[in-house]
Amino acid sequence: MRRTALFLICLFGLWGCSTPPPRVDPNDPGIVSGKLMVFWDGEDRFVYFPYYDDPLVYTLPKHVAQRLGVTTIRPGAIYTDGGSIPRAVRGVVGFSPWGYGPAYIVHDWLFVAHHCIVHDGVGTLDRRDHDEAEKVRNVDFPMSADILGGIIQALIRQEKVPPRALAPDAIYGAVDSFVAKGLWDNDDPRSCKPVPPNVIAGIEESLRRPQFDGQPESGRVLPRLVYVQDF
Repeated sequence: MRRTALFLICLFGLWGCSTPPPRVDPNDPGIVSGKLMVFWDGEDRFVYFPYYDDPLVYTLPKHVAQRLGVTTIRPGAIYTDGGSIPRAVRGVVGFSPWGYGPAYIVHDWLFVAHHCIVHDGVGTLDRRDHDEAEKVRNVDFPMSADILGGIIQALIRQEKVPPRALAPDAIYGAVDSFVAKGLWDNDDPRSCKPVPPNVIAGIEESLRRPQFDGQPESGRVLPRLVYVQDF
């Protein structure tokens, strides 16, 4: 998403963003589990889809769970492009758009849920996401950055990604920046942007069809699965 691209510009000093150490306990960063599935829905349109038996779930660190009164976050259906890493820096180790995929998906969901809550748009989300949005109602901006940082540390602890000297702290600094705060405080109701029901229905139809099967006789182009990873 555009906001993530703006965050990551901070990594390279264009706004002089600071990079504080993550407010994350590396001994209790939480646990990432489930399956991450992303579908292509047209040029530059990618959808994270969670409605299956084993969706992506982040089990929160104990201190975060106690503060929020919930133990897990299950991201809802959202448009995403992962980390929106600028092409010029994707060759830098640790800055792949999907290198920390679960962290980016959960972080994007926190922003979408926040904007839909603030603008009274929770009802426009898929009904299966209403309760999940309410679960993160009390997430504030600093916690949104901490959750992203925690997921990155969880992925490292679970040996899903290798430790990096630069990327985790740099990404955390970007999402904890004043630029990110401005986007969190977006007062435009259009910042609550749910995935339309017809797109959700198309993904569900695509999942029911045999892999590599042709398109429906109606000629409708169904969303295509382009990324899947188990955790």
